[in-house]
Amino acid sequence: MAPKLSEEEIDDLVYLARAGEATELTELISTLATREGVSDAEILLQARDEGKSTCLHMATGNGHLEIVKYLISLFGKRPATERQEYLDAANEYGNTGLHWASLGGHLEVVKVLVDAGASPALANDKNYVPLDLASFNDHVKVVDYFLEQAKKLETDDGEMGLGGAVEGMGVGGASGKDGEDEGEEEVVVMKAGDVSQS
Repeated sequence: MAPKLSEEEIDDLVYLARAGEATELTELISTLATREGVSDAEILLQARDEGKSTCLHMATGNGHLEIVKYLISLFGKRPATERQEYLDAANEYGNTGLHWASLGGHLEVVKVLVDAGASPALANDKNYVPLDLASFNDHVKVVDYFLEQAKKLETDDGEMGLGGAVEGMGVGGASGKDGEDEGEEEVVVMKAGDVSQS
């Protein structure tokens, strides 16, 4: 049975994550989990503010690396689906914790999230992925990190990782054709700071 948290308790959890109050956050999560007879992770899954933001959103957006690591660690013994649900939880605007970390330029937080399995391909309600938000805000190191991760996805036959993934999904423009068919878009991958297109 899902834990029953009051609006005030949710606000406290979200505030403590945003403010970087690790000790108080840890104690409150533990107290609520004990009271409700559930795991700490189940408390986190229920704790969403009126904008659907989670403790993870607040910690990632403010660059609280240790709190981010702690929150993720609470899902260590839980089903992988719960962990993924939490990592990729979207707020009312479709932003995940990875979107917020990217927007803020918090590179170490971005790395921890990606290593934990957060999806860099989820788009928000404006159709922006975390890479876009980092780019729009001139967070070059975060952009370079995402591009390096895409490069690591290259297959043995030399296909570009994200391009190959896009092609595999049947999205136009990544088919490897020389010209563009009507309705298809060209996929362009650029290094941060590169303003030229070929």
